[in-house]
Amino acid sequence: MWTPSGEDEADFIPKVQPINADVLVAQQQARREARAAVEHAARTDLVADYEYRIGASDVINIVVWGHPELSNPLGLTQDIEQQARLVSRNGTIFYPHVGLLPVAGKTVDEIREQLAELLEPYVTDPQVDVRVVEYRSQKVYVTGEVTQPGTLTLTDEPMTLLDAINQAGGFNELADRRRAVLTRDGEQRSIDLQTLYSSGKGDLLLRDRDVVHVPGNQFNRVFVMGEITRQTALPMRENGRMTLAEAISEADGLDLNTADTSNIFVLRGQPVFDDEGKIRGVRPEAYHLDARSGLALVLAEGFELQPRDIVYAASSGVVRFNRVIGHILPTVQTLWQIQRIITD
Repeated sequence: MWTPSGEDEADFIPKVQPINADVLVAQQQARREARAAVEHAARTDLVADYEYRIGASDVINIVVWGHPELSNPLGLTQDIEQQARLVSRNGTIFYPHVGLLPVAGKTVDEIREQLAELLEPYVTDPQVDVRVVEYRSQKVYVTGEVTQPGTLTLTDEPMTLLDAINQAGGFNELADRRRAVLTRDGEQRSIDLQTLYSSGKGDLLLRDRDVVHVPGNQFNRVFVMGEITRQTALPMRENGRMTLAEAISEADGLDLNTADTSNIFVLRGQPVFDDEGKIRGVRPEAYHLDARSGLALVLAEGFELQPRDIVYAASSGVVRFNRVIGHILPTVQTLWQIQRIITD
């Protein structure tokens, strides 16, 4: 049994489970719990309280009805964009009778109310209108495997994670459609895209300087090894799912001349943590399928694989599971560590 240097071997002994109806039920329950843990706010609720707040470099237009000398003090024939005011870097604008007015961080309604109050000594019952002519201050960034990665500007129309990916042209052929990574204030959060696209649940309202990253699918694969007709690495489906039966079928099936059909294993790396929550190493979680019966084919079709799983068909005559683990455990460790390095 291979273990990290200096570690207790007992902590890394594989857990072996037969693939049966209980395992399939547990998989379904885990998916339900994962979906339940996701924020379930509908889009209408998500954006209901959204208000755009003015920032530096935004361009706003202010009109005081019945008083063109305030809206256009020079009396020039200009369009509304030419009459607009640029918010300075310190978040202020200049306005007649008011002077420098702080507007950064305020909504247009708040600016309208403040201006009307400040103009009352000079204008009877001031009727003030404020609107944004050009949005410049707030941006989000979409990177990774989308058709048009780049910068998107936030406006008075709220933008969610789903909106951002769609505005970036959607996924390209190299995208991992299972997840995205949102970076906000230096912290990363993994987003379940499967749930988001299948149910609309789990969407997030984006903020200024958010970074949405869609990783590649090079690590979204399963590996079929052992007594298989074609040993290969298989990309998972576009919906991010693949069953054990599909993986074996796409590898052209078992080599019936050499394979022991009673010993098909799925190996999955699981981290082992210390008391401080740091990863000490990786323990394989193993699932065993006896494919000699017709029921096994049904179970294989229902058993869902995860990215970086290893499907291993033992050779005939292998009766000790420890021999199988000894051959491929280093591969489990390497694949899991590579994925962790890339995703972190």
